[in-house]
Amino acid sequence: MAEETGREKKGAGWILGIFLAAIIPAVLVVFFWRTTPVVGGWSAQGDPAGVAGPSAPGAPASPAGQASLAPEEVYRGHCARCHGANLEGTGAMPALKRPGWPYGKNRALLVKIIHQGRGLTMPGYEGKLSNRQIEALADWLQAANAASAP
Repeated sequence: MAEETGREKKGAGWILGIFLAAIIPAVLVVFFWRTTPVVGGWSAQGDPAGVAGPSAPGAPASPAGQASLAPEEVYRGHCARCHGANLEGTGAMPALKRPGWPYGKNRALLVKIIHQGRGLTMPGYEGKLSNRQIEALADWLQAANAASAP
């Protein structure tokens, strides 16, 4: 009888471990989802997408109702927080200006990644940025890398 109680305790611990392994990532997703600049077409502050001020400190906000087409402003407002103010990366997120940058010659793939996102860390900006903004941003990023090429 004592042997069965020990097995039941081990079994309950294993089930608790699996339960926690499922709950902890779910809680992290919810936490990080709430910290992204735009969620479901609305910013965390409750402003419509494209109207909320930029997330980079010190960057000027666009006038309400006008989405900027300047790629530098789009970058500061949507990308700099993760990829660095000068495209240098932040440690967790890659630099977007570096030797051998993989998207320097593949504009279509770069535009697709900005539209749809990539993996769990790069959100898609389709519906948050216009097609023109995304294309201008891709061109700007490629030009920045071409200018830094040896």
